[in-house]
Amino acid sequence: MRQLFFIVLLAIFACSCAITQTTVTPPPNVNVPKHAVFISQSGTQNYLMQTVLDLKNNEMVVLSYNFNYLSTVIRTGIYLNPDDYKGVHIIGTDAPFKEEVEENKTETSEENK
Repeated sequence: MRQLFFIVLLAIFACSCAITQTTVTPPPNVNVPKHAVFISQSGTQNYLMQTVLDLKNNEMVVLSYNFNYLSTVIRTGIYLNPDDYKGVHIIGTDAPFKEEVEENKTETSEENK
């Protein structure tokens, strides 16, 4: 009986720790690139922006996600060479926090003196 209790408790704990994966499917009328090279990613508290290179027409495209939904697709009209982005190490950046912005302003004003 004791073993059964621990097995049930372990099963409940394992189920509560399960990770789910959300697949974002855009509406059929949105022109999202099918084959793309990932260029960069940045985010804010509510949005995640991904910049990709559409390999069909070599155009830079910005995808904006709001929680689990693709909210906007911005086709920039900027054409890039895909060979420049193959095998490149990408470093993502996020929006700065208020404290970081204030620190940067202080450092900049001290350098200008």
